[in-house]
Amino acid sequence: MPTHRIPLPAPLPAARTEELAKRIYYVSPAIEDFTLIDEAGQITAVEVRTADTAGTADAADPAELARKLGTLVTKDVLSQRLSEAGVVWTSPHPSLVREGVFAALEDAGEVVEMGEGLYATGELLTSTLAALDRRLAALAVDGFGAVRYRYPTLVPTSVLRKAGYLDAFPQFLMTASHFRPDVDTYDAFVTGLAGAPDEAAHIDRHSEHLGYCLPPTMCFHTYHQWRGRQLGPEPTVVTSRGKSFRYESRYRHAMERLWDFTIREIVFLGDRDTVAEQRRGFLAATCGLVEELGLAGRVEVANDPFFCNDLTPERVLAQRMMELKYELRLPVEGGRTVAAGSFNIHGATFGTAFGITLPGGEPAHTACVGIGLERLGYAFFCQHGTDPDRWPATVRSLLTP
Repeated sequence: MPTHRIPLPAPLPAARTEELAKRIYYVSPAIEDFTLIDEAGQITAVEVRTADTAGTADAADPAELARKLGTLVTKDVLSQRLSEAGVVWTSPHPSLVREGVFAALEDAGEVVEMGEGLYATGELLTSTLAALDRRLAALAVDGFGAVRYRYPTLVPTSVLRKAGYLDAFPQFLMTASHFRPDVDTYDAFVTGLAGAPDEAAHIDRHSEHLGYCLPPTMCFHTYHQWRGRQLGPEPTVVTSRGKSFRYESRYRHAMERLWDFTIREIVFLGDRDTVAEQRRGFLAATCGLVEELGLAGRVEVANDPFFCNDLTPERVLAQRMMELKYELRLPVEGGRTVAAGSFNIHGATFGTAFGITLPGGEPAHTACVGIGLERLGYAFFCQHGTDPDRWPATVRSLLTP
């Protein structure tokens, strides 16, 4: 496997290692693996290993890799101002993570790989995810008066653009397409299919964007649903569960970064103080549930993985300094933690973009909570094991319908 050592445009403080590492695979599809080179506490270079495609059109050009990496580092990472990832809550339970859990789930047929970033789940895992979701939905409905909605899978591309998702997270976008509605297109596709060396490229040549994308999360459906509407005097809370899609490139790992996953979402719409208090309240309720489930974990100040945009450093700093985003991180095998929940305040951003107003006519403020069910379930199994008979009795009772 060819290896290339690419110097960074300038040394990067080691504290920015994670911000750099979570972007490397998006630099080029040729990158198979990488190592960050640390010299005296600073990252000075990235050693990338690429596919052995010498002499082909897909061969990695070191100069091009250096150019692309330099663009990403300059725009997204070097100009970020350092800030502490403050911890705002810690579970009282000790971290007792079991190793080999994902392999055990695979051996038992509880997870079956169906493609890149795609897994089917068996009876035990499926029923556990459903039980966890019931508890979360009950928190939203019983504790916050949330109204349940079931949204379609596809979301209009125009909605994601209006919400600012397209220019903030282009690396995650997954789109829907269809064949151009023309008999010659269908004929050419069918006729050429047998001799096409790459069916994906053959489909692309005959396709066009449908005007819809696979949703990266459920909340965009909610903002679209309430577009142009005035809220009533009472708090508006919406909850939904649905399939979400993000392209995670080579960052996919076990149940931690699926391309196709399930989110329980709760969206709060109202005035600034109300939605801030609702986020605080749901964060506290979620932490209480984590404690009831006997899970170790913590909640920390976080930021979204904004990508390849000149505004990235400002966005990251604002989120961290104003504590606009919290993440619930739960220990899993391999010494890692997974972000199983996100608790966010958006100000009037989406109220303004979608014309959602308060009774007085001013833009509504919003906040949202998203819990990744597969991540939460995976952390649960990593900490309690794969045999329900050995789970604590109190935990088993919590997950009984």
